[in-house]
Amino acid sequence: MPETRKQRMPYDFNQQIIQEFRANRGKVGGPFEGARLLLLTTTGARSGVRHTVPLGYLHDEGGRMLVIASAGGAPHHPAWYHNVRADPHVTVETGVFTIEAEAAVLEGEERERLFARAVEADSGWAGYQAKSGRVLPVVALTPLSGSLPDFPEGEVLKAIHDGFRRELALIRADAAVSGPRVGAQLRVNCLAVCGGLRHHHTAESGQLFPHLRDRHPELDAVLDRLHAEHAVLDHLLDDLQKLLSAGPADLLTEVDRLVAQIENHLSYEERHLVPLLNALPPRHEDHLNVTRIPATSDDHAAVTATIRALVTRTPALAADVRPALAHTGGVPGQWVSAAGGSATEDGVTLYVHGGGFEHSQPTLEPLMACRLSQATRRPAFRVDQRLAPAHPYPAALDDVVAVYRSLLEQGVPADRIIVCGESSGGTLVLSALLALRQAGDPLPGAAVAVSPLTDLTLSSQSLDTNDGRDVINRRVAEHVTAQYLAGARADQAPQSPLHGDLHGLPPLLLVAGTAEVLLDDTRRFAAAASAAGVDVTLDLYEGMPHAFHASVMAQDPPPIALTFLRRLTDWVAETRAGGTRSR
Repeated sequence: MPETRKQRMPYDFNQQIIQEFRANRGKVGGPFEGARLLLLTTTGARSGVRHTVPLGYLHDEGGRMLVIASAGGAPHHPAWYHNVRADPHVTVETGVFTIEAEAAVLEGEERERLFARAVEADSGWAGYQAKSGRVLPVVALTPLSGSLPDFPEGEVLKAIHDGFRRELALIRADAAVSGPRVGAQLRVNCLAVCGGLRHHHTAESGQLFPHLRDRHPELDAVLDRLHAEHAVLDHLLDDLQKLLSAGPADLLTEVDRLVAQIENHLSYEERHLVPLLNALPPRHEDHLNVTRIPATSDDHAAVTATIRALVTRTPALAADVRPALAHTGGVPGQWVSAAGGSATEDGVTLYVHGGGFEHSQPTLEPLMACRLSQATRRPAFRVDQRLAPAHPYPAALDDVVAVYRSLLEQGVPADRIIVCGESSGGTLVLSALLALRQAGDPLPGAAVAVSPLTDLTLSSQSLDTNDGRDVINRRVAEHVTAQYLAGARADQAPQSPLHGDLHGLPPLLLVAGTAEVLLDDTRRFAAAASAAGVDVTLDLYEGMPHAFHASVMAQDPPPIALTFLRRLTDWVAETRAGGTRSR
């Protein structure tokens, strides 16, 4: 239940609002229809687990958002308030943007002034304070960085417009009840919305419109009109702010007129631009080497059936399992070679298994190592890293790094080592790259991560948009993340690879299925690494679930699994680690 002027509601009801908010891009129905809401995600002061709550909020000057720890008038502060006191780094979702922010508990005159402004806008806050018997804390959320949702570009534009429409509707509703005497909070709301619209229009005129002119000369007349309307709207926004400052008797009529003109502009823009923008490549893929591998429902069924069968009947391992080196840094594991050759001459594939940081499948994982050895044409070593919760972060990461360093000590050239992992193993692969680079170790020649969890704050949109399509869900991700981190920060590298400096990493092959909840973890990391100058190849398998490639372990793998192996083989041959050519 949002902490607006309503009584507190059960946890499950909160979850319903959160799901509706995310599914409808910030819009909710029922008793909260039209309310100004955000989702606030904090880190548990005691548990270290990330918690999300829906809250009512107020705009503030300078781009801040204000939330009040009312707890529905309860005598004790809500849990989220204690969390931000312990760790002020929070994530805010507005329905359009996901924002990393810094929370600050306001004190003294500033707190008194802003709480009074909130009460002026809604007297219910005063009622809550009187009922609670405590001074309600006012918390300011200052944005540090933000990201857009992973929608087609046209849908992003419409989502931004819908956010402005909701704000304009709230301003109109507040103006209708205020009469000529306009409150301070309404003026601040107008200032925030007008500033946001101006920023949006500046970005369109300076970036989006030139981009479209280059590709769609037939749009010149439309873009000319929209650009001209931006100048007109700029004056309209000034007029709206002046109206709310003066508070004339015909305030509502004038507000209606100005809001109608703004909405007409938004609708005209959407009518002409949304179809074109939706046809553009997703922003994550604009400068990436992306391949979308088609798959059918039959492929999905074959993968699912094959993986289920592997659990009950393990195929025979047809590979050389003799030790290839004297030691592996004190970390247990297993050498599997289906390709023959020498580790020091041909290189090594270092395989880091998945399992949510807490599970291992010792009878199946050698089969995966065998397939990777075949595809990469070199011996593979399966790392038997320590597992949570008995051994939380950084134990598993330390094991992967130790094995890698042992290979270097034994004379394996760094550029002939490929580090490969899936799921949590993919996370460990990417974390190891960051840890090794930070320590000054030579990096491997290439790395492969299949279905990795890269953002341990669990902020990726696909955790919700793909919920129900995948074999795992957000609750699974929350569980494994909490077990693994055990209090370590979710927004820092190397444990959360997306939050690290990605410059200087080796060539990466990142693989995901488009039906999996961690799809955006893969895409966001690919985009960030590519922006940092890393050679990234992103393979997206249409309709495939989390870690679909596990079906390669079967005696007779399904066709889509063989496609994965073939593409891995081709990619290795094109990288430095393949020893054939350099990029």
